[in-house]
Amino acid sequence: MSHLEIELKLSVLPEAIERIREKIISFHYTHFSLHQLSNIYFETVDHQLRRWDMGLRIRGCDCRFEMTIKTAGKVIGGLHQRPEYNVEIHKPEINLLAFPAEIWPKDTNVDRLQSQLTTLFYTDFSREKWMVTYHGSEIEIEIEIEIVLDQGSIYAGAKKKPIMEIELELKKGTLIELLALAKEFVNIEGLRLANKSKAERGYSLVQISDHVDTKLSLSHYNWFTMPIELGLRQLLVYWQHYEECWLEDQTQARQNLSHLLVLIQKFLVHYAHSVPHFIRVLPLKEITVLLTATDIQPEVVCYSADWLRCKLAFTQWLTALTLP
Repeated sequence: MSHLEIELKLSVLPEAIERIREKIISFHYTHFSLHQLSNIYFETVDHQLRRWDMGLRIRGCDCRFEMTIKTAGKVIGGLHQRPEYNVEIHKPEINLLAFPAEIWPKDTNVDRLQSQLTTLFYTDFSREKWMVTYHGSEIEIEIEIEIVLDQGSIYAGAKKKPIMEIELELKKGTLIELLALAKEFVNIEGLRLANKSKAERGYSLVQISDHVDTKLSLSHYNWFTMPIELGLRQLLVYWQHYEECWLEDQTQARQNLSHLLVLIQKFLVHYAHSVPHFIRVLPLKEITVLLTATDIQPEVVCYSADWLRCKLAFTQWLTALTLP
């Protein structure tokens, strides 16, 4: 009924889809038929679930329904780790009592909470799925990763956002191995690590957002005293956030990204003796220069292979430092 969902999300430009399929079928895989999925997301008027960092949905596929709640987790770059609880249901109606009682904050009146729920937004998309068995060059054990390609839309009233993404979900193996497979895609132009789930994008459509001021300064951090893994984590959070802001045409975002990339290079100089080789060879200076071009568009940079290669490498480094 419950498990820890570990997946890597990549936003996709349409022109990259065929190359993604070509890469997937170069592995040992099982292909599953295309399905149409509908998801209805629920929330209270005062956004109680959002404040608890929870997401509640009902998914419909081929006349079957599943109720899912995702609880608080963590996101590093586009790497998502969130506990989730799934219950098969006969019809698309919420029954919160079907979930374990311990997932709720203390003294939660579950019946009252359910009575306050309403439909917030919904998604409608097609899903193509492959189960990949993979052996990386330095990996001795077999790993299994589910790769899905989703194409469709998110709807909230008259508002609409496109869905075009791939997700790599770890079924057997470790995070390092998931990232090893993800790096097989870094030569494909038109992919970008995505830290926002479909639910978070739906919340943004109805203007329920955890938006951070794009002018927030990094200069007050003391990179010379904090542990290396803490510094890396903060850098990745800011990198992902400023990237999202730039893609949304928000003021100051590109300037903040340029400043951040300079700080990253200073960070690497400071921790020079701890920097792995795969970080040293990254084209950080090249993408920093690219950001200074007068008419450069955010999609050109953020969906480039070099940009993806850099962010995946930093995610891999942080993951290696923080694994138990």
